[in-house]
Amino acid sequence: MDEFAELEAELTQEQNVPTSSLQHILKLLDSGELEVDYTIKSVDEVVTSGQKWAYLAIGIILAPIGIGLLIIWGLIKDGSLNSSTHNMIGKYYLGFCHSILEYEYKNEQLIEAKLTNLDGNSYVSHEWISFGDNGGQYLAFYIHGSGNNNVKLGDIPETLTGRKENFQKVYRKVKDFCEISGLKNVSSLKEEKKYAQWITEMS
Repeated sequence: MDEFAELEAELTQEQNVPTSSLQHILKLLDSGELEVDYTIKSVDEVVTSGQKWAYLAIGIILAPIGIGLLIIWGLIKDGSLNSSTHNMIGKYYLGFCHSILEYEYKNEQLIEAKLTNLDGNSYVSHEWISFGDNGGQYLAFYIHGSGNNNVKLGDIPETLTGRKENFQKVYRKVKDFCEISGLKNVSSLKEEKKYAQWITEMS
């Protein structure tokens, strides 16, 4: 526990989190010495060469509506189409330092690691995100950290936004995270009759 206290002190003293501190946290997680308090996202998958070629075909077909370009960009990030890629992505709440840890590994190589600090002004809220040229929107929930740092807590694809089970699944994550982290949910969805009813049914 002393190790965590020293690490917390180091993290709070530095405005920009040192790489060595992030590396230390990742090592503690990997060894099982540090447990996360809440899992926002956890991915551990192998994308095979065959899957990549299939995704490329889908990306080309969907390119005119924009979604395809995102698929193709994801494939470019995954490296060669002729080899498999092992992706590990994590997004966790760490109670000991009241922060959100995000990281990504590809084939055991650390691609990105970020720690977003939370403070007394942090909260959770929702946004309607616009996409495409047809006025489409989807619902997303964000954790507003210290400064202007925001972390996506969960979202509902536009095609599923109007379905109760999909909304409740994501809103359950919002409620659980707020309970564990102590952050306030300032989303105004309860003011909309449909969502208010769905939220009431969850209680």
